[in-house]
Amino acid sequence: MTDADADLLRTFIADENEAFADRRQGKFWPANHYRIGPLATKASGLLDPKEQVDFYFHFMRVAGGAPLVGDKEMPLLLEAYRRMLPFVDLGGVIQMSRRHKLLFVFGFDDAGALPSGETISAKALKARLKLIAQVGNYTTMPAQRDKKAKFVAFADEAVRILEVFQHLGYRHDRRYGEDLYDVTNLSFWGMVFICLLNKATRAELVADMIGGKYDLMRRVEQLAMLHRYIETVLPDIEPDEERFRLLARQLKDIELARRNATESVALAQKLGLPFGDDEDWEIHIAVPLRGTEGHPLIARNVVRLQIRPNPDWQWELNARTIERGEFSESEKKTYRNDLGFPVLGCGNLHAFPTWLRQVREKNGLDFDTGAADIRVGRKRAAAKLLVQWLES
Repeated sequence: MTDADADLLRTFIADENEAFADRRQGKFWPANHYRIGPLATKASGLLDPKEQVDFYFHFMRVAGGAPLVGDKEMPLLLEAYRRMLPFVDLGGVIQMSRRHKLLFVFGFDDAGALPSGETISAKALKARLKLIAQVGNYTTMPAQRDKKAKFVAFADEAVRILEVFQHLGYRHDRRYGEDLYDVTNLSFWGMVFICLLNKATRAELVADMIGGKYDLMRRVEQLAMLHRYIETVLPDIEPDEERFRLLARQLKDIELARRNATESVALAQKLGLPFGDDEDWEIHIAVPLRGTEGHPLIARNVVRLQIRPNPDWQWELNARTIERGEFSESEKKTYRNDLGFPVLGCGNLHAFPTWLRQVREKNGLDFDTGAADIRVGRKRAAAKLLVQWLES
């Protein structure tokens, strides 16, 4: 450790003090985080106690979590956390740590302490930071679910995680309302996954989330995500977990009802496609412009349609021609229409063949259904039925 290291930390503190007073993000951290981060655990040898509190306050804000410190530094870290609590829910451009992660690590917030208690030792801090690192290691939910064994290793912390969720009413972020709430927050869902992997907590967590006791933000979407995590856990439940099994079935029925109400499933049923009630199928159709050379999958003048039995992503229609531009829409909205195409629109998936004829008649673009490439996994019977549909 050198004077240059101390100067670096003091420059960071001064920059963030000035920026935070104006409720904006400092400019020094983004270009120097890779130098500041490794010094976070060594601040006690570089700064006086007041400076350490300032450093921990700003570091936790912008780095998104607490540094690992020794027992002697724990009181200073806790002081910095208490100082940060009134600001945790600030939105806008200023960077702030997330409330649910901080509550799990420290065991209390401005509304009180968790039943499992506050974190007062460096040993407990280290263990809890390890869990936070684990839930932050992934970039997608499927990637989390594929690494079940790595989450099982943290199942002993499930009780404390459940306390965090109940303390917060299952709302990990109070900065934003329904429109901007981060419903796919991976640290939150990683903690949910850990709860589901512990026999002592999984039934209570599911009952909390589907029972209406808590006002979940974007409830329908969250229940759909919860269902997918439960499906990953179900093979591991024990024979005496009847309550969890019933709750899982209840949630599955909710999701099946949503799925069966989609126009993608309605189309599959209308065409008699051989899919199971809860089968995770996907249809890819590529229709090239008549006379286009090469395979439809790589054609540069083509219409593509993707269909899934997913209530949150039912279908997506794209068209592209080299000379005129692009068109894209889903059941939710039209994203781009350089081509001036008619809009298919929500509720009209079944009319896709008619839409192709309209494009030919109104826009002079003849997409060749006879040359279409149709992919439905190994479902050859489904592909034949889709060919008949396209040519109807």
